[in-house]
Amino acid sequence: MNKDFLIYLLFALFSCGSSAASKLELGGGVFMADIPHYLGSDQSEQYLMPVPYIRYQSDELDVDRNSFTGYLWQRGNLHLDLSAGVSLAVESRDNRAREGMDDLDWVFELGPSLNYYLVGTAKAAKQFYIGLFTRKAMATDFSSITNVGWHYGPSVYFETPLLTYTDPKLTASIRAKVNFADDRYLNYYYGIAPQDSRAQRNEFNNQSGYAGADLSFGINFDTKKYWLGGFVKYHHLADSKQQQSPLVKKNSNVSFGFGIAWKFYTQQGN
Repeated sequence: MNKDFLIYLLFALFSCGSSAASKLELGGGVFMADIPHYLGSDQSEQYLMPVPYIRYQSDELDVDRNSFTGYLWQRGNLHLDLSAGVSLAVESRDNRAREGMDDLDWVFELGPSLNYYLVGTAKAAKQFYIGLFTRKAMATDFSSITNVGWHYGPSVYFETPLLTYTDPKLTASIRAKVNFADDRYLNYYYGIAPQDSRAQRNEFNNQSGYAGADLSFGINFDTKKYWLGGFVKYHHLADSKQQQSPLVKKNSNVSFGFGIAWKFYTQQGN
């Protein structure tokens, strides 16, 4: 499954606001989503579950529904940040294409992102930047950890408020990414070892390179007591290195989700 959905699931109910002072908000809510088992799968999973709401902002760290970001360095419009992502685990017995193969574990990604802001800054209500990200990926079933390679590429992000007053806040965001990955990363999801080959699932070994593109749209409504938000994300795998894998059943996927949360605790720093 795509990395951003750890964010969309574990942090799905984080709001999108910005603030110069440190601020912590805690709460709880419900998250609903339809997410493919992995990119290229013709099967998806529907989620309806209670989730925590956590929103934290400071000069050094920002955690919201889309990302975990550490602010490392800035010079003018150029920012170096630390970003993270996660993909959900998939049991192969639940997926026809992967039947008999090893399960896909949780995959956590962490690495730097170099962003150039054409409009605003990382903490501005309205911002537009182009960036380059590189992330190291590690898979785990929480009993062991496996190195699963690198994920990297360029991205474009735009966020803007839709209301002119500050409370409540209604914001919209658009993100586009072109993804690249090394052979270890692509083989984790799409490689087929000799012992896993079948009549309809030939042995397959991925090479490093282009791994598809995605475009997402998000909207968030944020008040002092409540948060509502949703996203739609389109993934395009045509002409990617993994497209010829027997595990890729579709050249595109659409993911979507919606959440609502009640905030029961807010702490504002100096």
